[in-house]
Parts: sequence; C-alpha cells; structure tokens
Amino acid sequence: MSTQTPSLRIRLTLLILLATHLPSARAQQPDGTILASRPSPPLVPYDSLDQFGQSYFPRAVYEQARTQSDFDILQITYASDGLTVPGILIRPRQPGSQKWPAIIFNRGGNGKLGSLLTDPAAPCVGDDSSCLDLADLYLLAKAGYVIIASDYRYQGPTLKRDQWGGDEVNDILHLIPALKSLSYVDPQRVYMLGLSRGGTMTYLAIKHGIPIRAAAVIGGVTDVKAWVDSRPWMHLVQGNPFTDGFASNWPDYAHRADQEYRDRSAVQWADQINTPILILHSRTDKMVPVSQALRLAQALEENGKVFQLHIYDNDMHPLPLNREDRNRMILDWFSRNAPAAAPQ
Repeated sequence: MSTQTPSLRIRLTLLILLATHLPSARAQQPDGTILASRPSPPLVPYDSLDQFGQSYFPRAVYEQARTQSDFDILQITYASDGLTVPGILIRPRQPGSQKWPAIIFNRGGNGKLGSLLTDPAAPCVGDDSSCLDLADLYLLAKAGYVIIASDYRYQGPTLKRDQWGGDEVNDILHLIPALKSLSYVDPQRVYMLGLSRGGTMTYLAIKHGIPIRAAAVIGGVTDVKAWVDSRPWMHLVQGNPFTDGFASNWPDYAHRADQEYRDRSAVQWADQINTPILILHSRTDKMVPVSQALRLAQALEENGKVFQLHIYDNDMHPLPLNREDRNRMILDWFSRNAPAAAPQ
C-alpha cells in the first residue's frame, strides 16, 4: 500500500504531466528528426520593404517569389543534441515520384540579425532580412532543389549567447538525417551554400566531415581574428545589440581566445577542406573584406584542394547586383560536382 500523502501524489502527477509537455521532451527524438512544420508567414509586398530591401531586389523578381505557388516555404523545428531547433524548409508542393537534390543553406549574422524567421513586430524591414533571404532561396529552389536551413539553437532567452561557430555547428550536421527522412530528397545529391558567417559555418561543417557533394560560399569569413580586428565598430568581442560578445559566449575566453579563433578560421586548416568549394566575393564588400576570400584561396591552392574563386568587381556583401550570374555559377558548380549517372 502506498505511503504517499494525497498532496505528494498530486505534486508527482503534476510534475509528470509537466515533463511530458516540455519542449525538451519532444527533442529526445534522434538528431535530425523533424518535429513540426507550419507555413512561414507570407512575404510582405514589395512596397512594404524598406529602402534597402527595394534596392536589394527588382520589383518583378521579388513579386514573383512572393506570389509563387509551386513551393511550400515552411518553418520547421527539428531535434539537435536534445534541443528543439528552428529552421526553414522549401519543398515542391507536388514533388512527384522524382528524387530532388537538396541545398543546405547556412545563414549569416548572429542573434536575431540574419534570422530566417520573420519578426512579427517589424516584418522584413531593418534588422529583419528574412523576406529577402527567403526570396533568394526560392530562386534556387525553382531551379530544381529542396532547400533546408537551420536558424541555429540560440533562440529566445539564449538569443544573444550564440557561439558563432561553436556547438551550434551540430545544428547543421543534423540537417543530413533530416533530409534523409524526406522521401522526395536524393541523399546522394546534397550541397551546401553559406553566406557571410554562414561561410564560416560551411567550412566548419566540412571540417567535421558532413557528407555533401560540393559547397559554395558568398562573402564568407575565413580568418575570424583578422576580420574582427578590421571591424572593431561591430563590437563582436564585447557585445552589441545582437550578441553578448565572443568574450562572454566562448568558453574560457581569457585563456582560450587564440585557440577559439583558430578553430573557427578555415585559413588555419585548409588541408581539412576536402569538399569542392566555390568562393564568391565582392571586391568592394564593406562587411567582409575580399582579402578573406583571397587568403583562403591561396591556402587551398597550396594544399592542392579543389576550388574555384570568382571576385565581382563592384557589389554589396550578398552580391545582389550580380544575382543572376551568382546563382548561375552556384548551380553550375553543384551540377559539375553531381555524382556520375548510373550506367543504363
């Protein structure tokens, strides 16, 4: 016979019920399990974009992405290291019986800056560039790809604790089993695209051995220490409105800063980049100097790696003024590195 008092039994029952409804309980699924999905909010009309947004996209190109009906743009959550991590999935509305190649997109920024999840308080203006990113990703999807992207694990109360190339790299690695769970995706044709900080994440994922056929990087950071030193106004070390700063977020920064910088800098371990890389950059990039691309290209050349480098003469950080040529080069690079067709 139980010796528990009624009040104790009630408390235990409440604890059990609470535990079954905590987000972490759902995330005990295997890494990469897609836990939930829902439609992403519609892209706002072109006239609702701010001046930067309207300079980033021609009206016709943006409106085509906003009003298209061939692809579902979904906000997903998936399991990663026992956490529930948000992301984006763009899939054909009617995939048919074919197996689609896929692109893993690694976003830039940190904290809410660069987030792919629309800010309901100020959708797609100012710091919220989600509409621009999603419209850009649609252009790749309509070329015949499924797109998946992580928004990384640091959200809500931990938003400003983003490690910028630390344990959230696992959130990218765990997108591989997520893709394998989708019956319409060809797991032998998975590629990767990184933008800015997402370039760093791309190189780190490759260093960890992620099984992709090829990768492309736009405006990527390859030497984090040199980049931070050349951009002190960004306050990435001591913190800014989007991050508490590397000094707070990296483990034992006072004693391990040099090692943490090296661990995140592909120029330090170019010998471990064994995936074909397309490097795209603007000579006039004001956010990430072109020297970041040039230095990595030199290191890859010295190590006999497969890569291609293209520098645009005059463009902004994500290369919007050369969008058509940029996308052509990316898709051609992926096609050239696709697996050989099986003999008939």
